[in-house]
Amino acid sequence: MPPASRESGCWVRTCLAGLAEAHELSAYYGFARPQVSLPQAKEAASRAVTLDNSLAEAHGALAFARLHWDRDDREAELEFLRALELNPRYIQARGWYAYLYLLAAGRAEEAVAQAQQAAAFDPLSGYANAMVAITCDLAGRFSEAENAARHSLELDPGNYLARFTLHDALHALGRFEESIKVAELALAMSGRHMFTMAALTVTYFDWNKTAEARALYGELSSRAAREYISPLFLAVSASAVGEQEEAIRLAHEAYEIRDPSVQLFGKYWACASRLREDERFKEILAKLSSALADSRRILGKH
Repeated sequence: MPPASRESGCWVRTCLAGLAEAHELSAYYGFARPQVSLPQAKEAASRAVTLDNSLAEAHGALAFARLHWDRDDREAELEFLRALELNPRYIQARGWYAYLYLLAAGRAEEAVAQAQQAAAFDPLSGYANAMVAITCDLAGRFSEAENAARHSLELDPGNYLARFTLHDALHALGRFEESIKVAELALAMSGRHMFTMAALTVTYFDWNKTAEARALYGELSSRAAREYISPLFLAVSASAVGEQEEAIRLAHEAYEIRDPSVQLFGKYWACASRLREDERFKEILAKLSSALADSRRILGKH
């Protein structure tokens, strides 16, 4: 192949992997409907892998699609491990493997260790340290999450994930007033992103500020009538203010449209604890766990 053709082919493969990641993050952060964006992500990532099986970014993107669209636990881990074999210092793949795969699979110690390894590869990365923070937070290691989030914000004051996580950790530690101040900054910098709005609904309710909690839930519900709002995060907000029937309806919707948030936030997020107390939500999580484990059972691998 002439040099110009090789360069063009490399550009195409890299762009396809980047396109896949863009679709995946759009679904994950609630900017696009997962039933639309995740199949597009899988198609782009699969094409990138077909064109170049040695591209770590393509395997990392395919792992996400395998996990959240196909709900194929086994193939997702194989793709993550392939990406890390090809490039052990690939921060995004290692962070996603920690946070999205290992933690969701209940392998919390491994998840934290992998996230910390990613940050060790790039200690000045606000993103890598934010991944340590969110992994620790969802693993229930709230003091560690606070420290990692603060360190991330020292490196990158504009990091939304770190600020969201700091609010969440402070809430879990019972420091409600401090957590609300952090959340207000997160709302301002993110255009009132649904992650923080749902979390702040819970914080206000737990702090006996029921009027403020209901106002946030009302705002999220109104937005959901005219734009896409992740059903899982809206369910968390609804459950916080006592709208449990609506919360369960939304949780079922989140499962059916393959909202990526269900696999991790639904199972481990402290703010979703009211949902997890409901037997109907436990059934949704059990159904999801069964779907994810099918590939391992089929091959006799447990």
